[in-house]
Amino acid sequence: MTTHFMNVLRQAFKTFDRANHASFNANLQLLKQLTDELTYRDLHIKEDLFRPHSGAPSQAQGRAPCSYMHIFEDERFSMSLFIVRGSSSIPLHDHPMMFGLLRCIWGQLLVQSYTQQLGPDEPLHYDTDPVVVKVNAEEPCLVSQHSPSAMLTPRKRNYHHITEAGGGVAAFFDILSPPYDVDMPLYGPRSCRFYQPLVEAGQLQLHCIPSPPTYYCDVVDTPKSVLKCAFKCADEAYAENVPETQ
Repeated sequence: MTTHFMNVLRQAFKTFDRANHASFNANLQLLKQLTDELTYRDLHIKEDLFRPHSGAPSQAQGRAPCSYMHIFEDERFSMSLFIVRGSSSIPLHDHPMMFGLLRCIWGQLLVQSYTQQLGPDEPLHYDTDPVVVKVNAEEPCLVSQHSPSAMLTPRKRNYHHITEAGGGVAAFFDILSPPYDVDMPLYGPRSCRFYQPLVEAGQLQLHCIPSPPTYYCDVVDTPKSVLKCAFKCADEAYAENVPETQ
């Protein structure tokens, strides 16, 4: 396993450890800098995985529009890889009260983000059953392996739609904190919801919709070396948090 991916993992543990809250912003910027330099080779991924028609023709024709690779997840953060094929997209969805980094490692992606309309001092609120969200559209962002990671925060760009933009295959590495489905005090598990943008009376709104039937993923195997690295870094992080006994 490459040293660089281990550095990303270790920095993620450091960044999202509640004990380091006072230095969170500095740690997040360092994590972004490290993630900006990540390549598919650091994840021991073979280029064949990104070929539009890899495998037998029947397999290629029946393949899902997107593929998902699980890398790591605990209650603090998750890491994963998504592959988007043939002008497919990951529909508009939310990241409630989450931080996220999206690093394109193959091809090109168009990321259209939206920010919820909140006052500067207005507290964040998690809606367990959203219907309509008033938002502002951010400038569309074209990302590739030559550009920095896209970032979202609990207050900025935490609704987005991701489209393959190169006419072939694109892939991105994803860090989210906290992960989906982690319990939130007073609210329960954090869910991912999908939306449709509409303009009503001059106001841009996102209307919550069921999961689009055209969006589904198959699962690709994670390289064993990546899993081994994740377990090693997790063991290190957990060991640091175990109090010493007399």
